[in-house]
Amino acid sequence: MPTSFSVYVVDDDPVVLDVIGTILKDDCRISTFTSVEDCQLKLADEKPDLFLLDVNLPGLDGYTFCRTLKDEFATHRTPVIFVSSKDTIEERLQGYDAGGEDFIVKPFAPEELRRKVKVAQAMTANHKALAGQIEEAEMLSSLIMASMDETGILLQFMSKLIGMESCDEIAVELLELLRRYRLEGVVQTRFDGETNTLSASGKNMPLEVSIIEHVRDQGRIFEFRRRSVHNFERITLMINNLPIEDPDYCGRLRDHLSVAAQGADSRLKAMAAEQSSRRAQVALLGALDSIGSTLRELQMADEVKTKASAALIVELQKTLIDSFYRLGLTDNQEKFLQELVGEFMARMAAQINSATETRETLQRLLSKLGELRGQ
Repeated sequence: MPTSFSVYVVDDDPVVLDVIGTILKDDCRISTFTSVEDCQLKLADEKPDLFLLDVNLPGLDGYTFCRTLKDEFATHRTPVIFVSSKDTIEERLQGYDAGGEDFIVKPFAPEELRRKVKVAQAMTANHKALAGQIEEAEMLSSLIMASMDETGILLQFMSKLIGMESCDEIAVELLELLRRYRLEGVVQTRFDGETNTLSASGKNMPLEVSIIEHVRDQGRIFEFRRRSVHNFERITLMINNLPIEDPDYCGRLRDHLSVAAQGADSRLKAMAAEQSSRRAQVALLGALDSIGSTLRELQMADEVKTKASAALIVELQKTLIDSFYRLGLTDNQEKFLQELVGEFMARMAAQINSATETRETLQRLLSKLGELRGQ
């Protein structure tokens, strides 16, 4: 990690400040403060790439300071990691509500802190590209919102859903649906053994993942504060800012979003079935190829044996005829042997004819396999 990456650490415990500084000194430029007010003075001159905020601070607490940072244009996209001695869902929700990106519990392991800072650095690098996309989406949302009603927005999403081919595409379109309704939220998809969580802030943000994992088993529709969660087998949709001050509008949105989430879940199930079908088809084609190869080997082996048998019959006949002259047989003896050999050769010919029928049967099987392979 380059040393130009700047981190502001705010904690009223000098020991904690020393520990964090020691852990991160080789990876970041560290500035430490014992109060929010001290940190604000430095912010007037320089903005960091990351904030590490203690929750309980003298004067302004960490949550309040985070809200202030997120309200300011210059720092609203700067990641915030909260540091707390309490690890409860209430504490995490407070951090999430305040706009924080991650949460770390004291005492923490050095490697855990380094890992979370690396995640924050990657997040910062992605924000510039993501910011442009969000601005374009917001502009498009404004134009669409002006010309479409609530039901029209849902119908447009459902019509596009049929042609979606990936989890990422479904998640992005669900977030776009929320933006058109002037909502913010998080989408988690679960498909083919992979779980991905997406929001306007980025992909798999630790605090968002933590909260989604907590609420995904709370029932089909779960609401708390201004949030609404829609849980299905393969998807969870969480809305962060329901307009609860307008109950009628809020109720309509809840219904629309439930339909959208259920439709997305159905599309993911259909994608899983399509994937399973493709895998079964590949396995079947492989089996057909293997059977065809085996049949061709049998056919070739049978042809070799038939040619060898025919050659032996011809050789036997020639050998016997030559022997008759040398053995000095009587006419009766010679006739007896010829009849005996003739009967044996007739039986051998029947066997060869049977082998020919076998080859013809194998050829028909190969033709049928070819037809199946081509379907």
